[in-house]
Amino acid sequence: MGTQYSILSVLIRPEIQEKISIGLLLFNEDQVYFAFSKNKQKAARKLVHLSANKMLNDILVNIEQKLEGESSENAQKRGFKIFKKRMFESTFSASYISYLSKYSNNTVSFSSPKSINLDISFQNFEKLFERYVDELINEVEENERLKPFDIIQNRFGAKIIQHFDVNKMITPDTVPNLISNVKVEFAGKNEIDVFAQTIDMESNYQTVTNHINSFLQLKTTYLSNNISMKDFLVASEPDKLRYAKQHEVWNQLRDSNLVNYLDVSESQIIIDYAEEHKVRPLSATEE
Repeated sequence: MGTQYSILSVLIRPEIQEKISIGLLLFNEDQVYFAFSKNKQKAARKLVHLSANKMLNDILVNIEQKLEGESSENAQKRGFKIFKKRMFESTFSASYISYLSKYSNNTVSFSSPKSINLDISFQNFEKLFERYVDELINEVEENERLKPFDIIQNRFGAKIIQHFDVNKMITPDTVPNLISNVKVEFAGKNEIDVFAQTIDMESNYQTVTNHINSFLQLKTTYLSNNISMKDFLVASEPDKLRYAKQHEVWNQLRDSNLVNYLDVSESQIIIDYAEEHKVRPLSATEE
């Protein structure tokens, strides 16, 4: 079985068989994706009888219960919950789709599965959803997503400046054997150099790896020079579906013994260390 899709619709005018599409299934022999539009669900409520609304709600709850669980993944959007699950772990099937349609007396129904020449992926699912169901609206469009650097700056502004230079360029003149300049977001010094760097794991993959490799170059140069330093690499878990490659890198960072990884929620640790060890901005110690 190749990739197939089915559209979940609500019958709003039975006399002319007019329907409104509110959900989408995309599946192959291994995986199934499902999402529905809360915007369309709200619109349907105004156009159908109370009994039909109850059927629709029951069906959506039933589907979510079958797809949700430890073996599934889901991504949240404003008004959307997108599920991904291994097909063989799910009781979802063509017969189950048929059952849902019969249960609602075809008031709520799935279209017959149609084959499509696409790989099954989160990105392809989004495109099909926008084509057949509703526009996907990211919360970041209304509420700009804060990067880890911004979160730390907003939370600790005055204390950061007290202890660290912000966006300090570290050069081979200051660190012997450093291959190229490294821009460090927070640079300080007590008895040893102290560096904190954030990584926005939801940037594009190349940007993420470049930033990490740059900081690793700095850390490994200190190690090869036999010079002690304190490092903090700060990030947060990226969406596993939208940023699969970045999520793999994030897992590697968490398990790495080479850097001191912190989740952005743990960034107070940086300030606690700076206050306990009387860290000063790196530029102040160079005078």
